Amino acid sequence: MRILFFVFVIVFVLISSLLTAQELEDKMQQEISRDSLLSVARTIIDSAKCRIFITVDENGKPQARTMSPFPTEENMVIWLGTNPGSRKVKQIKNNPNVIVYYYDTKGLSYVSVSGQARLVNDPDKKAHYWVESWTRYYPDPDKDYILIEVIPKRLEICSFKHKLFWDSTGKPAFVEF
Repeated sequence: MRILFFVFVIVFVLISSLLTAQELEDKMQQEISRDSLLSVARTIIDSAKCRIFITVDENGKPQARTMSPFPTEENMVIWLGTNPGSRKVKQIKNNPNVIVYYYDTKGLSYVSVSGQARLVNDPDKKAHYWVESWTRYYPDPDKDYILIEVIPKRLEICSFKHKLFWDSTGKPAFVEF
């Protein structure tokens, strides 16, 4: 009987210490400031070789494609260029909910930015977000080129390099906008 009681106490202490360690880890992750998370996110975005733009099609199914977003603005707004006749433009007109996903293979890190997309055909903005080598894809930028502005709503980060992991409920570090 004493041995059973002793085993029970040891198991109870071990479980309690594991829970305390998990709570401590969750608390440490919560204490990371918004500015620090955004700084880490920018580092991951800048080093990401894999960049995916995800839209929702007319059947409610996600559609992903590789894209080359421009560097994010100060407020984490993302700009992309495309052809006005593309599937993604039609999908954005139908459903503006999108995700821009950045994956840094070397740092085993990702940033996922979910937000609202808006199509922009402003000549000044188009001139600002233009790459000269794109002329072969968009011979007449006035007609063949349009911008997609992604206004972030939520940014999620997971990074082995920066020691940002999921909390005890499986949620990654995040920033709401």
